[in-house]
Amino acid sequence: MALALPPAAALAADADAALNSDSSQLAEVVVTAQKTSEPLSKVPISITAITGASLEEEHITDYADLSRAVPNLSFSSGGGPGQDNIEIRGVSSQAGSATTGIYLDDVPIDVLNIYTTGATEPHFFDIDRVEVLRGPQGTIYGAGSMGGTIHFVSNQPDLNNFSGSVHSSVGGTEGGGINYEGDSVINLPLVEGVAALRIGALYDHESGWINRVSPDSATVATKINDENTTVVRATLEWRPIEGLTVTPAVFLQRVDTGGQDTFGLALPEFESPTLLAETARDETAITSLSVKYDFGWSDLTSVTGYFWRNDARLIDGTYYDSAYIGGSLQQEFGYGGAAISALPAPAQFYTNINQIHQEVRLASKPAAEGDKWSWIAGLYYSKTRTGLLDNEHIDNFNSTFESIYQNTPLDILGAAFPDNLVYYAFTEFANTEKAVFGQASYTLTPQLKLTAGARYEKATEDLSFTSAGYFSGGTPPFSSSADGSKTTPKGVISYDISPTTMVYASAAEGFRDGGVNRPVPIPLCSADLAGLGLTQAPPSYKSDSLWSYELGAKTKALQNSLVIAGALFDIHWNNIQTDIILPTCTFDIKDNIGSAESKGVELQLTQRALERITMTLGGNYTSAKIVQPVTLLGVEKGDRVPGVPDYSVSAAIEYAQPLAAGPLGTVRMNAQWIGPSQGTIIHGDPDFDRPAYFTMGASAGLRWDKFDVSLFITNLLDQHKPIQRPNIADVEYGITVRPRTYGIGGTYSF
Repeated sequence: MALALPPAAALAADADAALNSDSSQLAEVVVTAQKTSEPLSKVPISITAITGASLEEEHITDYADLSRAVPNLSFSSGGGPGQDNIEIRGVSSQAGSATTGIYLDDVPIDVLNIYTTGATEPHFFDIDRVEVLRGPQGTIYGAGSMGGTIHFVSNQPDLNNFSGSVHSSVGGTEGGGINYEGDSVINLPLVEGVAALRIGALYDHESGWINRVSPDSATVATKINDENTTVVRATLEWRPIEGLTVTPAVFLQRVDTGGQDTFGLALPEFESPTLLAETARDETAITSLSVKYDFGWSDLTSVTGYFWRNDARLIDGTYYDSAYIGGSLQQEFGYGGAAISALPAPAQFYTNINQIHQEVRLASKPAAEGDKWSWIAGLYYSKTRTGLLDNEHIDNFNSTFESIYQNTPLDILGAAFPDNLVYYAFTEFANTEKAVFGQASYTLTPQLKLTAGARYEKATEDLSFTSAGYFSGGTPPFSSSADGSKTTPKGVISYDISPTTMVYASAAEGFRDGGVNRPVPIPLCSADLAGLGLTQAPPSYKSDSLWSYELGAKTKALQNSLVIAGALFDIHWNNIQTDIILPTCTFDIKDNIGSAESKGVELQLTQRALERITMTLGGNYTSAKIVQPVTLLGVEKGDRVPGVPDYSVSAAIEYAQPLAAGPLGTVRMNAQWIGPSQGTIIHGDPDFDRPAYFTMGASAGLRWDKFDVSLFITNLLDQHKPIQRPNIADVEYGITVRPRTYGIGGTYSF
């Protein structure tokens, strides 16, 4: 079971507003978690809502930071931005569709769980708030939200006031270099009260702190994992007639990285053994057209969205391309293998995603005071094409091979290596989803409300696959399809014990569509498949589903200076979609195995104390365990679901004091404790047991009417413990919290 409250960070921002009004009360946060605007304290869902101001104050810049500030949100890193796998409440999977829905405003931007990319990560820029909804949200948000949903809500244009801001910061990272960032936002009323345009742009440079070394330990390149992010966004709001609002928006982002955030555990601290620079460029475009009409008794909303992402990465494939072939040659001939194994092998991964989606919904408005009904109903359609290009070469392979063995690879290995190509594959997924959904609430008494909802969905997946090169094993072109349908219900009972205290109980079903497997090369993977009792990859895998039961409470006390929220949850997850890595050939297959149960408690509270002090405390304990063992994979009953910490605790305290010279001075400290977890289902893997860790940060600032300046520091104690240990082609890597980072920033608002 689980217990959840309004987030510390969001309420800290409310404390700011309270300070400015000389009030000890915490302001109410309004959310759109159910696609209608509601006070957070009145929504019978476990939600964390962190305001944009709090994201800046606590220097929450990515999913890793967000996971440490939000109860029961966790991540498994893929080694850099846009490579993470996101989990909520222990619902974690590396296969199939995402288990966590991700939305920028009303546009879904989650992607398939595939080996070439990770969760889409929009930069936290010009954001009004981030809402994290825990538990299945399939009724409103669809199949990708079986664990929960992350909803980024952008700042909207102001139709009446010209305004803007300019912000910049500069700082450094221990063992790295200089970090700097600059951004600006301007709001332009075009016709007062009728149309306005909001435009923003950002550039952010984060220095690297990992060095790349050669096999003889000589430094080849320094600070390789730098990141450069560019963002441009624009939103137009137009109200041509009374009741009609038209809002086109565009978000463009490009992230260039010089290397991965991974380092060799067998090397001195923060050194990478990769022979090649693992560069990446991740580009995203999100456009939408929202049309809303107010009928008086209801709001009709149409959202047309387009999501495009192109993620191009260069990976060092030496240890699984060159070394594999070199080892085989050494075993067969007794010589020459070392020279082949040492050849650099660039593996180029290109992932392209194109999605168009359309949603039309009608949501009720209270007809009169005392109206007992509220409801929302809608239609949804999406079409997504995901293309994966895997292009792998071994530099100078042909010439080196012929000089050693005095013959061609075709004669000895039975395969040609044109232009030193060792493997080529192109996979395309075409996913279509159609759905109808609805949810209605009835106020049975002034205190008691009943809510019921459901979503019916039909989905199809078409896969096409072609491959070439030595590692393809002559696999012929392949295509296949899978389809399915599902109705996911939800029920909620909420009761207002008093005007400031609500309790609720809910039950909801979560669901993910099934899909198609690409073939794996035979005989290259035959031994691995035989170990699983298979002769080839399963042609498809089925849907998985879960039931979630939740009991929660939200309350305000001490004249609204104390806010507490919490929830108990119990989740039963069956037929889990799982990604199975074939250890020898390094290909993967997806299948349904086992079942799991995730249960726990979440709690979060915020208090304004002594008028100038705001304190927040939040955390969770989660037991996410496998309840049905999988003998073939060595998965045992009682193993933890990968990627889910046993507990997390976050705490913060802020002191604000008006100074004699006029500005408001603030000092803030925050700390996070993250519990141990299990990183993989494979016993003996270095990432099987992930350790607990602790991090903290601090900031201090001065705020005038139009200008503020602040000093900040993250990872104050500069902890270096590897928190994840991915095993990539038998090389043990480490991932840790970014080393101590500090800086100064300022904002001018007009």
